[in-house]
Amino acid sequence: MKLTRIVKPLRSVQVRVTLSGDLNAALESYARYYDHVHGESVEPKALIPEILNTFLDADREFQVWRRSGNNASQVHGSAATSPNGIAKAQA
Repeated sequence: MKLTRIVKPLRSVQVRVTLSGDLNAALESYARYYDHVHGESVEPKALIPEILNTFLDADREFQVWRRSGNNASQVHGSAATSPNGIAKAQA
């Protein structure tokens, strides 16, 4: 068959985070910097997904690990991570 398998995109999720005062101030400054560079204002919270995506794309070790298939259990949600970063089983 000439048509390759159609891959369904993963669903988007909403994530709620609490930023420290310093991190929030830095994010607000980054939004002003974005406006300065691009001449277009943007809400600081709109930058979070873009910053995270850019960070993950730039992490070459992560990209190698991700392609290696070692993360299969994490992709399918068989383990959750607590706020302190420790994996825990889902009930």
